[in-house]
Amino acid sequence: MAEPSELEKAVEKVTPEQIAARYESIERRTERLDRLCDLLPGVSDPLDAVDREELISREEWESRSGASRRKAVGFLYREHLRDRHQLHPPLHFHQSGRSDVFDRAHARSIEKRKLVFRYRKNYPKTALSPAGTIPVEPLIGLVPRMKTTPTEDLPVILNSRLFHFVWVHYHGETSGEDAVPHEARLAGFQCPMLTKRTGGEFRELRDEILELSAKNAELLVERDRMHKLAEEAGVPLVPVHRTEGIVREVNVPRPLTEVAGVARRGPVVIFRRGSTIVTTTEEAATYLELWLRWRFDRLRGMTREELEEFLRLPASTAQVVVVLQRRAEIEEEIDGNQDRIDELQEEAEQRLYDLYDLTEAEREWLRIHYG
Repeated sequence: MAEPSELEKAVEKVTPEQIAARYESIERRTERLDRLCDLLPGVSDPLDAVDREELISREEWESRSGASRRKAVGFLYREHLRDRHQLHPPLHFHQSGRSDVFDRAHARSIEKRKLVFRYRKNYPKTALSPAGTIPVEPLIGLVPRMKTTPTEDLPVILNSRLFHFVWVHYHGETSGEDAVPHEARLAGFQCPMLTKRTGGEFRELRDEILELSAKNAELLVERDRMHKLAEEAGVPLVPVHRTEGIVREVNVPRPLTEVAGVARRGPVVIFRRGSTIVTTTEEAATYLELWLRWRFDRLRGMTREELEEFLRLPASTAQVVVVLQRRAEIEEEIDGNQDRIDELQEEAEQRLYDLYDLTEAEREWLRIHYG
């Protein structure tokens, strides 16, 4: 067995208390996060909480004029935060921000870019959202209080291993009667305030992270536009009755008066209890689920016969696979961008650790325990 290196020996001696001491003794200016931002809990799921007649799909939202677009509000769900910094733009929009679903604080925040925060198994993730969006429970929205709030710095800082350490070390596990609420755990974080001099290299890396994240957001939308992918692949879409038996059964026991989105289970696409579409393959069901998600607002009141005419699919299973292959290519590009984002995040964290004078052993300890 090889002898441990000097770094490995040093890492073994690092303790959580040692890292905590570095965090507490930073010589740069810091501010509590709740002094920089208002922490707003996500609103209730609009698919349950508001009149669905007021909801429109992204496709409908994109077809509107600029003024009409700006008046609408998009909803961000937990699954939209896919990875560090990687935010899927909303699929569902409310036609007007004037609604009982918003309190005054949320209504004031609609036009602001905000940080969306997700917690799961003590591993927080954050991403900067576009204006015109509201997070849905259990997400938290961090809304900048002042124009000087370093909103763009916060995603990198709150996605860092140092913040993950602070999140766990000072508050422990999230479960149990004595668990500290997530808003309270966020509120007390002492965030370093970076000047132009101390934050130069950090912000260069930050800007590239945000640029790639914004590109991925666009790709995540394009990835799920099945009609556009089919068009790019030269695959025509036809009604159900003209396909080569791709759909086995359309079961709509009563008109689809309320459609809260669609889901897939194997080769079955599920609208709501009692309404399903059975396909011949899981690939066809994947295609159909994604195609319908863009059109959920048009399904209200449809009977089975109307739905069969409304559905548009490639004529054969082979053509379905061609479209999904094009989708896989976009996924590969997204993954490549995310790999680069992770590299940049690692570099940006090193600049952050410089502010706290962390030693190489302490940095390695954080990587091992919060990687």
